Amino acid sequence: MEIKLGNDDFFTRITILGLGDSTINAENLEINLSAINAVHLNNKSSFFKYSGPLLMIAGTALFVFDALNQTVVQGGNYSYSPGVAVASASLIGVGAAFTFAGKDKVKVKKWWRLRIVQI
Repeated sequence: MEIKLGNDDFFTRITILGLGDSTINAENLEINLSAINAVHLNNKSSFFKYSGPLLMIAGTALFVFDALNQTVVQGGNYSYSPGVAVASASLIGVGAAFTFAGKDKVKVKKWWRLRIVQI
């Protein structure tokens, strides 16, 4: 597990040996939960990390390739296609949701404290 303490600009990797009421017992130190500003989740699935931007690119590419197909390949004018627009917007929307769902660090603010530690 990696944590950011105090005003540090970096994360520190710790191995949790025990948990107290308000402390985490690491290898050679005892850390107060109030001193933790952020927790970096190392085991977060990379599915959300990579699929979000790919879905947004696919949604944009679908719209662009449909416009190129109508104008360049078929030689006509571009006409709005509701089906392509809905599919493109859906891909971009789901990709944006996956991108925000794939956060790999959690900020610990004063009103919220670390409640669950996954070991």
